[in-house]
Order: sequence, then structure tokens, then C-alpha cells
Amino acid sequence: MINTKPELTIDEVLQAEINKALIHTVKIDAPAKAQTVRYPKKPVILRQVIGEELRRRRMEQKRTLRQVSNLAQVSLGYLSEVERGQKEASSELLASIANALDTPLSELLAGVAKEVARMEDIQTIQKDFSVI
Repeated sequence: MINTKPELTIDEVLQAEINKALIHTVKIDAPAKAQTVRYPKKPVILRQVIGEELRRRRMEQKRTLRQVSNLAQVSLGYLSEVERGQKEASSELLASIANALDTPLSELLAGVAKEVARMEDIQTIQKDFSVI
């Protein structure tokens, strides 16, 4: 019988072996259950939402930045930056501002959570975030 296959060079044999080593099969199982994930249309910047909630509560009480900053023992300028979402308030500072607004921190954060959920367009929130 006559061999009709051309002889391979050493380079061709080595390349074929390298290609075999690089190729591998991965078995991917079908997902168990499709899950819908909703993302906000634009990213939520938490410091802005917190600042808006602080300002809303302060304005509802008809209080000035100066009054709240004095009670919270924070500079007027810094409180203004927090309300405008330009500065990230620490948990201690948030607690101090909430106290100055005669608002429990949990109520303040519940208001923030509701607004974030609204911004994310999540309609499935069932729980009432009010404090009992």
C-alpha cells in the first residue's frame, strides 16, 4: 500500500501537539432557573440620597443649616456639603445630625432606603420601613 499522506515536519508535529494541549472542552450545564435582575437606569450615589433626605427633614422642620450644625456640632459648611451629596458622612456624624433633627437614625436610613428603592425602580418591596 502506498502512503499518500505527506510527511510532517518536526515543526508541524510540535505545533499540532501544542494545539492539542491548548484545546480543552468545558461542559456548561443549563441554568437551573432564570432569574430577572433589575438594575437602576443610572447608578445610585448613596451620599446624595442621604444628603437629600437630611435636607428634606431639616426643611420640613423649618430649621436652618446653622441651627442644625450647632446642635450636631459640625461646621455649617461641612453640613451643607453633606446635604448636597458632596461629602460622605461617617456613621457618627449621621447619628449626630439625626439627633439634631430629633429623628431616630433608623427612620432617617429607612427614608433613604425607600428613596434608593424608588430610584432603582423596584416594585417588589413589601415591607414598611416605618419604625414601630
